[in-house]
Amino acid sequence: MKEKVILALLWSSGMTYALFSPSNKVPDIPKFYGSDKVIHLGMFIGMAFLWDRVIRQRIDKKSDDSNKIYTKYLVLWIFIAILTEYLQRLVPGRSFDYFDILTNIIGVIIGTGIFIYFNKRGSILV
Repeated sequence: MKEKVILALLWSSGMTYALFSPSNKVPDIPKFYGSDKVIHLGMFIGMAFLWDRVIRQRIDKKSDDSNKIYTKYLVLWIFIAILTEYLQRLVPGRSFDYFDILTNIIGVIIGTGIFIYFNKRGSILV
């Protein structure tokens, strides 16, 4: 359990650094059309998947309805996906983009979907 929490925290810390560092502090990566969206998508897929793994450990110990719990967390991930984009407006060199919000939300949904897929199959990844 500790390893899953540590990995999720490390991922979230890296995301926070990448999303909220001034643009001149972020390493320059090779750019192509839509590269920004691919990065946002990957960050939020990873965040949702890794935190869903942590949540699963807590759900397994309870007798609550897991679908309700996952739905609540999915709403939380979507809120975070939206909030991070709004907060980026406060960072020098960063800007607000509705398409980034959409990409973040799609990433959250995909990440949770991947988690559910592997969890139902009893994969060692979850």
